[in-house]
Amino acid sequence: MSTQHQFKILSLDGGGIRGVIPCRILEFIEQQTRPVGNVFDLIAGTSTGGIIALGLSKPDADGRNAYSASDMLDLYQDFGKVIFKKRKGKGWINGFISSFSDTLDTVTDQVFDPAGLEKQLLERFGDTRLREAITQVLITTYEIQKGKTFYFQSRLAHTSEAENLLMREIARSTSAAPTYFTPSVVKVEGKDQGFVDGGVFANNPSVLAYGEAKELWKRRQGTLGFEPDVLPDDNDLPFFMLSIGTGDSSDSIPLEEAKKWDTGDWIKPLLDSVFMRSVSESTHFTMQHLLPKYTDQTPRYVRLNPPIPKKHAEMSDASDENIQALIAIADEYIEQNKKDLLTICEYLRN
Repeated sequence: MSTQHQFKILSLDGGGIRGVIPCRILEFIEQQTRPVGNVFDLIAGTSTGGIIALGLSKPDADGRNAYSASDMLDLYQDFGKVIFKKRKGKGWINGFISSFSDTLDTVTDQVFDPAGLEKQLLERFGDTRLREAITQVLITTYEIQKGKTFYFQSRLAHTSEAENLLMREIARSTSAAPTYFTPSVVKVEGKDQGFVDGGVFANNPSVLAYGEAKELWKRRQGTLGFEPDVLPDDNDLPFFMLSIGTGDSSDSIPLEEAKKWDTGDWIKPLLDSVFMRSVSESTHFTMQHLLPKYTDQTPRYVRLNPPIPKKHAEMSDASDENIQALIAIADEYIEQNKKDLLTICEYLRN
């Protein structure tokens, strides 16, 4: 094993149906290496990335990886329309922020019925719990009653029953995107807790994955306790992080159009574009400083995020045409960057 890359981290962004893109890239990586759950020491994910992360770390009856990247891609191809099935009437967010403006009605009518998503999660994860993951996992969400961020961590699940929740509950919680799905309600220590999509604060969970990796690495070395400060010896952390986005769409907002918007008009663009993209970009900027290249220019952090046209950027467009377009975008990106991707695979094999 290379002394440079002793601890490998995979970070997966949120992005709804655009999860097709990281699945396709990971499919290529698996063809060159091994099942993703056997390659990485830690997999972190938000929203659709959280579902993929859990799928790739779920064990089968023999303790091996239950699902490949191809299997997770099939979830989007075969059941995207079921997952993103619109329902009649207004969604939960109307009651949550109705004091802002009556114009929110046009937004809340777009909430999807979570029954399709929950059915697919039940079929794929059953009663498997977080503690059973074949590699370390970190999944983001936001606890709405306490108004605070919340992380599902397999490390904690090994020592606490309260943290050892069902994978399907965690997947539902991290993907409960406001204006798309109702909050997830999970019973924790006998009390109901409400969770929404981790993308509201960490659509790109790379920094959180870095923090968790530091803790796991220290424990592996026999040094317990997480120190959040960035210390000089961080330059010697033998990490390799692969961060994969769900596509970068230059979805700018025309100024003249925005001048006419009221509160309701702003909600969906803010959630879909402004928050997601700005958080992902700022996280990418930070990670380049937290995990700079080694002195020999070997990378410790790589970000893959193909550009996608605006017409294919809608996170809930599960039409066959859009899914095939997303696959084509990923395939073109893989072909254009094959040399770099093969180098990444070499790092992952060592």
